[in-house]
Amino acid sequence: MARTIRIAAAQMGATHRTDPRNKTLNRMLSLLEQASSQGAELVLFPETAFTTFFPRYLINDADELASWFEHGDVTKSPNAAPLFDKARELGVDVSVGFAEAAENGERFNTSVYYHAKSGSVIAKYRKIHLPGDFEPFADPEATNQLEKRYFKPGDLGFEAFRVPDLADGTEPIMGMMICNDRRWSEAWRCLGLQGAEVVLCGYNTAGFAPHLWGSDKNQDPRVAEQTALFHHKLVMQHGSYTNAAFSVSAARCGMDDGKYSLIGGSCIVGPEGDVLAEAKTTEDEIVIADCDLDLCTQGKSRTFDFGRHRRVEHYQRIANQTGVVPPPMLKDMKARGANGVPATNGTLTNGTHEIAERPLPRGGRKIRVLICNPNATESMTANCVKMVEPTLPSDVEVVGFTSPPPAPSAVEGNFDNIMSAAAAARAIIPLQQREGYDAMLVACYSDHALIRMLREEFDVPVIGIMEASLFAARTLGARFGIVATSRRSQVMHADAVRHYGMDGFCAGVGSCDLGVLDLERKPRQEVLKIMQDVAVKLAGQGAEVLTLGCAGMTDMKMAVEEAVGETVRVVDGVVAGVHHLVGLVRLGGKTAKSGLYASSAQGRKARGQDYV
Repeated sequence: MARTIRIAAAQMGATHRTDPRNKTLNRMLSLLEQASSQGAELVLFPETAFTTFFPRYLINDADELASWFEHGDVTKSPNAAPLFDKARELGVDVSVGFAEAAENGERFNTSVYYHAKSGSVIAKYRKIHLPGDFEPFADPEATNQLEKRYFKPGDLGFEAFRVPDLADGTEPIMGMMICNDRRWSEAWRCLGLQGAEVVLCGYNTAGFAPHLWGSDKNQDPRVAEQTALFHHKLVMQHGSYTNAAFSVSAARCGMDDGKYSLIGGSCIVGPEGDVLAEAKTTEDEIVIADCDLDLCTQGKSRTFDFGRHRRVEHYQRIANQTGVVPPPMLKDMKARGANGVPATNGTLTNGTHEIAERPLPRGGRKIRVLICNPNATESMTANCVKMVEPTLPSDVEVVGFTSPPPAPSAVEGNFDNIMSAAAAARAIIPLQQREGYDAMLVACYSDHALIRMLREEFDVPVIGIMEASLFAARTLGARFGIVATSRRSQVMHADAVRHYGMDGFCAGVGSCDLGVLDLERKPRQEVLKIMQDVAVKLAGQGAEVLTLGCAGMTDMKMAVEEAVGETVRVVDGVVAGVHHLVGLVRLGGKTAKSGLYASSAQGRKARGQDYV
């Protein structure tokens, strides 16, 4: 039985910011017709194919930003529907990338697989590995990559799917990824573990972008483009070979706006890693090849027979760790204490050790405080560390920890609270056993479950940023107010204040009507104005001290201070929490173990539930 599919990559040349949408659409229709005339059964279009790559621009106008997205059903969108209609008319399946404005208000970098015979979308993928930055570079000549500003990370996972009516009705298994995903072996392996036979990947990849890559700004642009092209083909060939699958990649390429270089290199790769066909230009071009899916069998049954050869017991670090945690320096190994914990001068921010140059105080070692961010948003951890470091004495260092998946990206309710606490605790327990931090600060502004969990498991001082900020606020003033993110946070904070026994001193909790991630995603000036208005209102209600009710607000303290003036104090819970803990460590303070905070580890072990 023949299991051959003729697949085409529809490479698209330069698309400018000023190009009308119908001009780009007509180019896509022409490419589809060309591919169909050559017998293609499936055509892959690039990432964000219907427009130029708009995430390179800083777009503050809400209407302009909305114009780059497809709203609702993409197959019915005025700017996209003719492509799907033509595909159905020709009987050719298409996979195409676009900017999706979802019904729930979120935005994603998305691709879909459209099945021509049924006239329906049978699979959707949302880009998971968003590259670049939230804020643009200061250099006006830099090429920006602002996907983190305009899109949320994908929430659909790397799910393979079967396609009817191809390969003689044998329902071949396919998967999708988008651009930067192809650089991550984990993405390929997720699809490989589902038996994917064809992986489809559209992309917009910069050629010369030294700010973006962190490379030499004086490099020859032609050399930079060749390097980027090499990297593209390297990951496509490696991914295909190590998962015994065909891969198809379609580029948006050329010189956008006469300024922004994008590489070509659209190609079709076989399961042995060999390039079967590739683009010869950086213009609109069809790259086509016959893909015999039976050729995947050799690799899947021998060299990459996952069932026989994978050793998952040794791969836990891949799933549980995000940033780099290197082994200790050999010189530090000599300085191990009695508890076997290596001495180190490093700081761990978002999982990365950076060697600090400050000498240790004479006759001692630094007090090390672990800042535990129970959500999975690393930028929040980085901001916490960045804000507290300038306030530290020379014998104190902070280390930032970001909870690994499946922790939620934000903690905005009780479900997020429990899920984040579980994910964080499982990672922190072995980390603390290895590193022996002197104190731990839970960087979530709530009465978070992780606080009590860590107090049970360890005897070092543990506090959350909310409790620490309230202690500081009560010291500095008679009445305090809390600047909260959302209305739900407003209620939860009020409940927590009562739990802490401080409701008699609270002048109010004000809501900014923002989600936690809105603090980074919305325009900064808009967020600061909202926070300032809430702060002024709380001060008018009698608050003498204000606390910032979210770890994500830690770098916004100055703006709030400007709004309320010199007579009202503003407390950041991260800074307050670190110094509170340092004071306890200097006092020799330990968590009491005779009552509520006695460890339950032995009880779990006795029940046969030593699952941490």
